[in-house]
Amino acid sequence: MSTDGPTPPDCNPDIFKKGEGLCIVDGSSNAVERWVQAVAKKADAQVDWHYCGGRANVLHLGDAESRQRALDAVKELESELDGSIMSIGELALFRNGVDPVPDGAVAYDPDFRAFMVEDTDS
Repeated sequence: MSTDGPTPPDCNPDIFKKGEGLCIVDGSSNAVERWVQAVAKKADAQVDWHYCGGRANVLHLGDAESRQRALDAVKELESELDGSIMSIGELALFRNGVDPVPDGAVAYDPDFRAFMVEDTDS
């Protein structure tokens, strides 16, 4: 999905750079923002999100106990999301400036977490 205005707030820079993937969500920006705030509050954890490839990439920053509380909150609050959870507990989607980009990269496939690189040897 996409933003349904106003522009979604920026993801907390520390969470964006150091956070681990919590879940991938399909939903409008306002619905995702409300839901992620509810997850963070219920878990008493640092949780934030940003769009990547049209999907909301929800990240967690903290220790293992905090992460487990956040995962539990995601599952408990799933029915309150005006959207759908596509995956839980997997790797985060690519984050430009955080994940390394190989020379010659022309595209990124989030399903395979792989870059497509232009063949310059031909």
